[in-house]
Order: sequence, then structure tokens, then C-alpha cells
Amino acid sequence: MKQIFSILIIGIFFIACSDDIDSNVISSGSVMSEKAIKDSENLDKQSYIELADFFLDTKNIDFSKDIFIIFGKNNCDYCDHLKDSIKKDEKLRTLIKDNFNPYYINISYDKIHNIDFKTREAKANTQNFSNIFGVNLTPTIVFLNKDGSVKYIFTGFTTKLYSMIEDVISKNNSMGNYVDIDKKIHSL
Repeated sequence: MKQIFSILIIGIFFIACSDDIDSNVISSGSVMSEKAIKDSENLDKQSYIELADFFLDTKNIDFSKDIFIIFGKNNCDYCDHLKDSIKKDEKLRTLIKDNFNPYYINISYDKIHNIDFKTREAKANTQNFSNIFGVNLTPTIVFLNKDGSVKYIFTGFTTKLYSMIEDVISKNNSMGNYVDIDKKIHSL
């Protein structure tokens, strides 16, 4: 009886340790469905859903006009205040849209950004792209010329956003020393 019990235990052990794995139960992670890929690429859009008709999709950053980028992140009160002020002010939205291609990049998520400089194209993930501009605090607003050079970078929230944007628009050249950043952008 003891011998039968031992054989039974050993048999159960070998059956349990079989290499036959149901691929429907476990994923190797190497293959994602198109829906899963699309969902992961669009996670960041949830952070500006109330302004989805205003901000352009950050998957493709288009330099056909000057660029206005807000780098924000999840649970950032000042990022939310900034989005709210844009949402509530039609005149501000019009000023931005008339002069810039506006983007909101949520650094809480990683995404590949296809950057079309018109003379060349580049790709950068969210972390690398935000690092170029030295984004350590959010919100950070970046103004870029059509050629990709920096016009102005502002970190924080301001109630005078409209005036600041008018000032940036009125200047044809950079409003600071951004030579190192410009080199990083042009080396993408």
C-alpha cells in the first residue's frame, strides 16, 4: 500500500511539472494585440481629455507652425490649474491655436513621439524628449520655433499666461540662452 501511494505521489508530481503550458493563460509579453498597443499609446490622452479638441496628439509632433508644449504629470495640482485656465479662456485658446501647434505631454507615461521638423524626422520617447528641456518640475511650458530652436521655457503656473504668450509671439528670436538645448534638439 505504501508503495502504491509513493508511486501515485511521484506520478502526480511529474504531471504537475509538465512543460505543457496553456498559452491562452500565460503571455510571454512578446506579442501584444493591436488594441493593447493602441491603449498603451493613448494612456496619456486621459490626462487632458477635457481639452482633447485643443491639444494635438503627441504621437506626431508637427513643426509646420511654432510649437507650444506643456510637460505635465499625474497628480500635479498646478498642471491641472494650467489646463483649467486654458479650458475656461476661449481667447487664450484662440491665441495659442492661431500661433502654435499645442501639445500636452504627460511625463507619467512613456510614449514614442515622431517629430517632424519638415527638413528631417526624428523619434524620441517621452523621458528623453523631456530631458532635453531639463524638465524636472511640472508644469513646464516650452515654446519652440518652426526650426526646432527654443524661444522660451517657463516652469510653473502663472495667472498671466496670456501676456506671457503674447510676449513670446512678439519676439522673433530666443528669449534666453538655450544653445545647449538647441544642440540636443538638432541632434535628435
